[in-house]
Amino acid sequence: MSDSQLTFRAIAPIYSPLSLHLGVDQFSKHFIKSLKEINLVSFNGANDKVTELNWQGKLLNLGGIQNEGRQYQSTGQNSKDMRLMCWSPNAEDKDQTFNTQVMFHVFTNHIAIAEVEITIDFSDMETPNDSCDELVKFLENKVQQLGEEVIEGHFNDFCQDLQQLTLYLSDDFVFSQNINASKVNWVARTMIIDDEQLTQSKIQRILTSWLKKTSRPEDAADMINNQKDYAMTWLNYAVKNVKAVGEDPRLQIMVLSQYYYMAQENCNNALRGAIESAYSRGTKKRIDKLLANTRTACRLNQIVYFENIKFLNRPSRALLESILNGWKFDQLVENSERMIEVCNARLQEEDNKKRERSTVMTDFLLVTLSFFAVFELSLYLTEFSREMMSRPALDYNDNKSSFFLGIIAEIDADIMFSFGFGLTLILIIAYRYIKRN
Repeated sequence: MSDSQLTFRAIAPIYSPLSLHLGVDQFSKHFIKSLKEINLVSFNGANDKVTELNWQGKLLNLGGIQNEGRQYQSTGQNSKDMRLMCWSPNAEDKDQTFNTQVMFHVFTNHIAIAEVEITIDFSDMETPNDSCDELVKFLENKVQQLGEEVIEGHFNDFCQDLQQLTLYLSDDFVFSQNINASKVNWVARTMIIDDEQLTQSKIQRILTSWLKKTSRPEDAADMINNQKDYAMTWLNYAVKNVKAVGEDPRLQIMVLSQYYYMAQENCNNALRGAIESAYSRGTKKRIDKLLANTRTACRLNQIVYFENIKFLNRPSRALLESILNGWKFDQLVENSERMIEVCNARLQEEDNKKRERSTVMTDFLLVTLSFFAVFELSLYLTEFSREMMSRPALDYNDNKSSFFLGIIAEIDADIMFSFGFGLTLILIIAYRYIKRN
């Protein structure tokens, strides 16, 4: 390679139309086995009719690269692969079956991480001995621009192949039809260098300037002195002696880190949106289900993260935690916890409102029943007393007629009804007073 050319890997989280329903365990043996057994050559539809499919790219690593039967088999390999699959576009070169410079790593939660290899010629850029800052700005913008162009150029083919894949998939999957653009969130830029290039003073200056504004600018000197073989802290990365796209273990961990960060950020965005909807003025829609579902999705995302990092081998886990610590991933999770507390408080408010409405309804029913009970008692006393007075045979066992029934029989019926209503009102006032105190 010319000393005026550099190779980069653009790593960018993008939107994926494919995901799993909430609560589906992607690491169950049945789930992994069903994905790995998919035959993508043809599809047997209804009535065993064979449908030939037109694939725009190649689907790789369906179900991940882990062994679904055993875990912790090797100290050098990870026991679990978070990816659902990978996708590479068909190659423009007829001698290749698919493009080895582009790979979309497909995860759940509607997230895919694009890994794109780009070579940039900067021979037209001047590189003075004292500074390479202008060249670095040019390289940053060029990697971002070319990376986005490549991703957007293949995005429709990627979505089309995933849609075809749904013919083979179970009901555990969900495919979103809302696809408007590739939705590139950001482009992280990885400089690919080898030992020979690091002996060149020009490349050394570029590398030093490339990492100058990262969390560890001293990584440039460590790489030049062969003390480290990578620098991956913030947006501008550098890695030595990299393997092919999708195969380098260090970049695989960076891809996984990007996924975890993107998934958590999506959860936080969803939580903010749910909270905004819950507290917006004049809202009339039910927000308890929205808050509960968003909170559950965020909790499950955190559970999956802490559950699955234990299946990484020790170097991979150390690198993953180092990258996420540099990105202050814990602060992102803590902010999520605070928003979940707000959701809990809002859900508690909704629950209290429901309880209050239930209490009011119960009170109303009690008042109604008590009114009719007292009213019926008044009616019964009036009817019974007058019947006793008009038919002396009914009290033949008594020594004399009932004084109490005699008084009631002489009272006007309207007065008795008014007495019943007044007694009900007194009971309501007494109940409210006791409840308030």
